[in-house]
Amino acid sequence: MGWLALIAALAAIPAISSSRLARRAAAAPALTICAGAGLAILFGLLKLPEPPADFIAFAAKAGLAMLGFASAAQLRVSKLARQCPSSFRLTCGGAPLYFVACSLAAFIMLPALSIPSAMLVGGALMLNGAAFDRRAVIDTPAPSGIKTAVRNESAAIIALGIPLAALLAANATVSTPDEPALLPLFQSSLAVLKGFAYGGLAGLAASFAGAVYRRRTMQQRALDGQFVILAAVAMFALGPAIGCDPIVAATSVGLLWGEQTSAASTTRLRIRRYVDRAVTPIAYFAFGAVLAPRILQADMLAIVFALAAVSVMRAGPRLAILQTPMLPKESQMFLAWFGGAPGAASALFVMTLVGNPALIDADAVLMTTTLAILFGVAAARLTSRPLMRLYVRQNALAKRRRAWAG
Repeated sequence: MGWLALIAALAAIPAISSSRLARRAAAAPALTICAGAGLAILFGLLKLPEPPADFIAFAAKAGLAMLGFASAAQLRVSKLARQCPSSFRLTCGGAPLYFVACSLAAFIMLPALSIPSAMLVGGALMLNGAAFDRRAVIDTPAPSGIKTAVRNESAAIIALGIPLAALLAANATVSTPDEPALLPLFQSSLAVLKGFAYGGLAGLAASFAGAVYRRRTMQQRALDGQFVILAAVAMFALGPAIGCDPIVAATSVGLLWGEQTSAASTTRLRIRRYVDRAVTPIAYFAFGAVLAPRILQADMLAIVFALAAVSVMRAGPRLAILQTPMLPKESQMFLAWFGGAPGAASALFVMTLVGNPALIDADAVLMTTTLAILFGVAAARLTSRPLMRLYVRQNALAKRRRAWAG
């Protein structure tokens, strides 16, 4: 049943992404989450049956695989540091600092969380997922470097952070009494490595197939996008049979294809647009329906932690890592806040944990991450446009000051 639903969803993605409702839902994640929460309340009042936890986890894995693949397909990882230094700094410096700060704070502030579960909370919130309004940046006269940083940062953190999140989930899983304590982590490490290897090979094969098609048909617009999408779907479906983590395998397809392909940039943009307009709204709606009611279990410590996790603990490390003379102060302040908030990827990853009986401190992990994601989405949506207008004014003033000084 789950596979039939997945196939139907994949076939419907182009139609869904082109609909007006999908565009509006993608532009209003907070309202989409509220709509999902309202549906959950209605189901509770009518005492209707809820979807099985296994189906929810499987659907979330499929959505996270799509999001990871689409994010990875946007990048040439080997050229990220040269083409977009700000995104590279935030990905390789800001995200790890945030993960450490968030994990330590969760362990210290929340007595219900052990060290492995606190690290899982930090890893889930680190994934983020473009909760901010990127349209606010695209439609304003911001510098091209800032637009590129906003576009690439979230994609890089999702693509490179998914394997770490998978290992953290395994680390927070208890083994059976007759098994070694580290067996889940060992098995997950092997699955991640195999996912990288086999998924990378599939991505290279898709890139090669696109090049061959282009040479044989003498067409400038090859079917690179279709080839790589089929490869990602195949790795997600067949990966578990060969010992791969399906999410990592699908993401690795996008990473290697994005590194090697000669496809036009419009192909990458088309893949991202499909996912942004189809998968992301569904992810937010499902998150609201499945997990939003858990905020009723939150206490004051959890609320304080969630608020700090999406504000001070997020902006502080990002601002610290952006301290460079090559980046103006106003751009540093803007990028420190504009991005990094937990969003669609975090929501999907948390839903993959639903119904896992071996997860340590499962209720506390789900409640804490749900609260932080809700606060992160709300803060992102409320501040993105005012912050963008403020940044444009400050950037214009800085240009005039430099002109007068020159």
